[in-house]
Amino acid sequence: MRLSRIKQIRFRWFSLCFNRGSFLSETDKVQCRKIALGKRRELHTNITHNEYGPNIRRFFRKWILREKAVSVIGLYYPVNSEMNPLSLIDILETHGKTICLPIVIGKNRPLTFKSWSPGKDLAEGHYGIPVPDNDKIMTPDLVICPLLAYDAKGMRLGYGGGFYDRTIRHLRKNKQTRYMGLAFSEQKSYHDLPSETHDVPLDAVLTEAGIRNF
Repeated sequence: MRLSRIKQIRFRWFSLCFNRGSFLSETDKVQCRKIALGKRRELHTNITHNEYGPNIRRFFRKWILREKAVSVIGLYYPVNSEMNPLSLIDILETHGKTICLPIVIGKNRPLTFKSWSPGKDLAEGHYGIPVPDNDKIMTPDLVICPLLAYDAKGMRLGYGGGFYDRTIRHLRKNKQTRYMGLAFSEQKSYHDLPSETHDVPLDAVLTEAGIRNF
């Protein structure tokens, strides 16, 4: 795998994303997301799955073998330039794990997770994202999420809807659900990302360079 190709695509941000901390205006936050999305698209276009996929699978396989208490895993159905977590399914199935996918049930509501496995029916959900076509509600022990960027503290820059933050807070009322981002290593910001009190930091991020715990 030619990791040097990933390193060649430098991940740089406009200073407005960092020099005012939590006092960013909504316009500035939108601009930050546009920049991060553009960089992720650049990475997605220039780096093939065959280059980064094997490393991600190798690191994740070692991790899941150690985490015996993690039995239900919430993945996501990738859209646009999101990293594809579905390539991890065979690893999860081999080790007897249950897979579920998230469903948007309403604005300002936490996500619901339903059981799913390859070959099972999918329906079109909110934003055109495929969702399981069944009534098997699950409570994940681990939620793997997409992101636009992450920083050294585990803060995640998402799309601005707050769905994953609400979901993790909701799930943790009853169990200590783990929260892992899936990304290219070059999506890391070397400055603190703007965050607010309701933002939930990641427990870990999985990249082609390894698993970073926070």
